[in-house]
Amino acid sequence: MLIKILSAVAATVIGGVIGAAQADKLSESRKNCTEIGEMLHRTVFAIEYRSDDVYAICRRLKADSDLSRLTFLKELPEEYVCGQDFREMWDRAVISQKNFGEDEKEILFRCGGIIGKSDAGGQIAMLGELQEKIRKIEEQRGETALKKGRLYRSAGLLFGIMAGIIVI
Repeated sequence: MLIKILSAVAATVIGGVIGAAQADKLSESRKNCTEIGEMLHRTVFAIEYRSDDVYAICRRLKADSDLSRLTFLKELPEEYVCGQDFREMWDRAVISQKNFGEDEKEILFRCGGIIGKSDAGGQIAMLGELQEKIRKIEEQRGETALKKGRLYRSAGLLFGIMAGIIVI
């Protein structure tokens, strides 16, 4: 009987942990959007006030500890290498980060296609549009986390309790 009770408690705990983990995934996607927005802001600053080229921008972003969630930045080139296409390297780096949704990846692909491609004013204007889009996505992710996060935690705990009852 003690084994059944311990198994029931374990099932309840496991269900609760699984529900909490699913809710945390929703929060993580919102935090990723926040950092992408910050990265875009810093890129605009580097272009507008420092007149940095793409490689100087990459060096600055890689060195920025506030952008630690954006692991793809570590794979970006820091200087020009003959025969390597910056846009392809940027795209490969974005693809390498697995915890981005399709919306976030699309914005990052577009960012890689914008920087260094036109005059500073054109880059700043296009990056401004991307900043607005990522803000909207961040709001959506936040609303989803609020709505579904509680549901996931509750459902996980409920399924754990149901599994515990079945064990008993």
